[in-house]
Amino acid sequence: MPLKRLILLGALVSMGFAAPAQTAPAAQPTPSERELQAPLVLDDGKPTPGSEPRNSGPSGWRALGSLVLVAGLAGTGLWAFRKWGASRLPGAGGSRLKVEETLALGDRRFVSILKADDERFLIATAPQGVSLLARLEPQDPSGAGGFQEALERQVHLATPVPVRDVEAMLKRDLS
Repeated sequence: MPLKRLILLGALVSMGFAAPAQTAPAAQPTPSERELQAPLVLDDGKPTPGSEPRNSGPSGWRALGSLVLVAGLAGTGLWAFRKWGASRLPGAGGSRLKVEETLALGDRRFVSILKADDERFLIATAPQGVSLLARLEPQDPSGAGGFQEALERQVHLATPVPVRDVEAMLKRDLS
């Protein structure tokens, strides 16, 4: 019997909370309530999904014009980068020092022809350092021989030269 009384009491209490509370009628609506009760006007000049757009120009021409504009800007940017910007990137080097050719020997070892001003050098780079292998004669305009010929003329390939000695030799020769 107590279970039935408990269920009945719970039902009565829940009905009491569910009953609408009676309040006194409001005298004047607030400004926000008046704005909410005003009719909605959608005539702001913007197109809606159900209406016809006012300025429906040829979209194909607009798309083609946009494509031409973007391609022109990209081409101009690429041209300007090649003309003025490529030399300012890291690793691009200056105008006085250039690596003409490089041959990989494996195990992080390379042989390169380095051009400094008007002189050319055959250098070897390894994890231990950089070695000057030979000072090359000025290159003839025909370009015969080149890298292979310079390697064959070199006698002391196995003798490493410390980087400080190479720098000292270059400073003495350039001054």
